[in-house]
Amino acid sequence: MAHHQQFLDSLHAYTRRHRAEPWRGTFSQFIEHVVTRDAGAPALVARNSHQYIWDMLRWSRARNDADGGQDGGRDLFSGELFGLDEALARVSAYFQAAAAGSEVGRRLLLLLGPPSGGKSTLVILLKRGLEEYSQTAEGALYAVAGCPVHESPLHLLPHSMRPAFRDTYGAVAEGELCPYCRSCLERQHGGDFLQMPVERVFLSEADRCGVGTYAPHDPATADMADLVGSVDLAKVAEVGDEGDPRAWSWSGAVYAASRGLLEMIEILKAKREFLQRTASSTEAPYW
Repeated sequence: MAHHQQFLDSLHAYTRRHRAEPWRGTFSQFIEHVVTRDAGAPALVARNSHQYIWDMLRWSRARNDADGGQDGGRDLFSGELFGLDEALARVSAYFQAAAAGSEVGRRLLLLLGPPSGGKSTLVILLKRGLEEYSQTAEGALYAVAGCPVHESPLHLLPHSMRPAFRDTYGAVAEGELCPYCRSCLERQHGGDFLQMPVERVFLSEADRCGVGTYAPHDPATADMADLVGSVDLAKVAEVGDEGDPRAWSWSGAVYAASRGLLEMIEILKAKREFLQRTASSTEAPYW
């Protein structure tokens, strides 16, 4: 009975810790109520993918370690992976360096090893860690509502206003508005970025939001359309212009994994041309 009650208590504690609150409003309300909520909020909403994953690793460690996660956040893998301390330390070091702005963040992270070596398990744990982290207050993630790549609302800031944002909040706004959102901004809001809708998003591989997997059926004939989509002829008939962002099929795995993590299976078996195009198609981490 003691173990039974202990398990029930842990379930209630988990629910309290992950009772995520949805949020939706305009960009103006986002700045007023989310960015200015507390002193640390601007830095949190300005995180890129590497910084978000590194924060998740530290958060995972801090749950059970009073030192705040000084050991690289490896508690995420405790109980699942054994004898891989060196490899796990290198993975953690990669995210730590990338989160700090090092050039290592521009490189693909490849997990190499024999079958049953723990590669897939490591990635699965990272994915589940991201999904859980996004449900917490510390891991709150916001995006332009309806954006196919879940992009940061800070992309709405004009470049001329970004230095003032940095001076005011101590956070750097980086990134460009995607073609789809740029089109929506002009067509639906007359260019008034303060009225663009913003919402909190929750990372979920099942919902194709911030977590994805790409596994080509035949690496030798891998198609870039599976990664970054292609022109949708049915939509071209509706909008009348093949170059209109609304005519593009935003169904690629890269878009699904934007703001988070994309796992690519057996990717080294693909042709060199495919790998070169893949490396320049996204800033999300690859596996």
